[in-house]
Amino acid sequence: MIVAITRFRASPEEADGWVQRLQERSRRVDGYAGFLGLEVLRSFERSPEILLVTRWKDRDAMRAYFQSEDFQRAKGASASQEDATFTMYEVVAT
Repeated sequence: MIVAITRFRASPEEADGWVQRLQERSRRVDGYAGFLGLEVLRSFERSPEILLVTRWKDRDAMRAYFQSEDFQRAKGASASQEDATFTMYEVVAT
């Protein structure tokens, strides 16, 4: 299994808006083969850190989504987060 984490910090004024947009997401990714789930995490700080944690069956499934038009649309909607980082992990034990 692959876990991909996008991480960024939101200003206090923008945090609630980000959370609302993520709660109201289109859910198109949910229909992609190998997609196992998404969690959105928010820290408790004044300028909270937001994490989008996606789980995939394997790298091929994740890669297929990343090459899709749906991903390009989703990526464009979050382009304003210049400080965002993205990291992939392989699950090696549970």
